[in-house]
Amino acid sequence: MAFAFRLGLVVLTRLHQVTEEAAAVLEVAVEVVSAEAGVADEVVDPVTAVVVVVVVEEDVVLPVVEASLVLSHPLRYPNLLSLLSTKTLPGRGAPRGRGGPGGGRGGKPGLGRKGPGAVTLEPHKHAGVYIAKGKEHLLVTRNMTPGESVYGEKRIAIATTNAEGEEEKVEYRVWNPFRSKLAAGILGGLDNIHIRPGAKVLYLGAASGSSVSHVSDIVGPEGVVYAVEFSHRSGRDLIGMAKKRTNVIPIVEDARHPQKYRMLVQMVDVIFADVAQPDQARIICLNAHHFLKNGGAIVISIKANCIDSTAPAAQVFASEVNNMRKEGIKPKEQLTLEPYERDHAIVVGIYERHSATN
Repeated sequence: MAFAFRLGLVVLTRLHQVTEEAAAVLEVAVEVVSAEAGVADEVVDPVTAVVVVVVVEEDVVLPVVEASLVLSHPLRYPNLLSLLSTKTLPGRGAPRGRGGPGGGRGGKPGLGRKGPGAVTLEPHKHAGVYIAKGKEHLLVTRNMTPGESVYGEKRIAIATTNAEGEEEKVEYRVWNPFRSKLAAGILGGLDNIHIRPGAKVLYLGAASGSSVSHVSDIVGPEGVVYAVEFSHRSGRDLIGMAKKRTNVIPIVEDARHPQKYRMLVQMVDVIFADVAQPDQARIICLNAHHFLKNGGAIVISIKANCIDSTAPAAQVFASEVNNMRKEGIKPKEQLTLEPYERDHAIVVGIYERHSATN
């Protein structure tokens, strides 16, 4: 008997039943397990990289993860604080199937918040980033294009008081750390991402633009994001997103050859890189030599398996940092991205042009 549920990172008290209705609240599609009754298995959610223990018993699927994880790191598991604080989930024998209360699997894309709820906004230590506090604690950025979602993310309208003392609604977009290395780094505790309102940012490995759109929100109309992506398929989505965001300049080109887009990019304050290539240190340093101001910052996401799948991740990270140091990049911060990404690290450095070795 096969079971296929829509599950995200399900954090529940041990052996509580998850009905289809509860599972449908979460928007990440995962093929859970095909098993006979009574068989337990472990699966890895491909988006969250979290192992979920699944028990099949009397036609009931029971995902099990320790609830202490979400309680000890509330900002790292924004989807589930509300799930843990809602009514007790029904036990064995409760109504099952898609016709249960709540409307099944449909609905708008997002993180599954229900009900209006009172949401308050708190500025994060990184300028342009905020925490929306309600039933859930969510990392958000102010939407540069109100009314528009870029990749199906949740949007929240929060009442604020403007300069004239009048109340107005301002729209914010939820920033999912399981879909953005930069968001994961922020929630992981980076001291300085160097991306702030008014900054000029070169973003290498822009993909379809989901993370780029949040950087666009942060830098605002006075800043600019030069978004470089090699894939033409992702580049089409990136260009489509940039049509509505005037501070994003999409560049569909190979980041290994910065001379090909040198006429499009001014000197920038920050380079963010998520290129996942074996020679990514060389790629980043080439772009830094072309476009990064002296004293500018580099924020790089390193995926160990893409560089050397045979070496321990910590060894790969150290080697990449050493390669960047040789090119005049002085490392300031380094942290791993668990639980959002496995064998990933994010490194922040300052570029000193005069100290690069030629």
